[in-house]
Amino acid sequence: MMTLARVAVAFFALSLLGGCAQQKEHSNQNGMVNSVCVISGEALDANSPTLDYMGQKVGFCCDKCEAKWAKMDDAARKAALAKATK
Repeated sequence: MMTLARVAVAFFALSLLGGCAQQKEHSNQNGMVNSVCVISGEALDANSPTLDYMGQKVGFCCDKCEAKWAKMDDAARKAALAKATK
């Protein structure tokens, strides 16, 4: 019975560690929550422009996409960000 409990605890601990690793995978080296542009879908790098949105750093591939983001309403921004962080 004790062995079963140890296995359960080990599984739980590994699940938590796996979740943390998975979370890091979605943010890139610049702290952005998205790895592709929320407007164009193009890949981002450490030099990509960013804006803060709802306490998160959102990345864009270029200034034009950043300007398009600025013209969007909040519902459209949330939808675009959700799509880019899948």
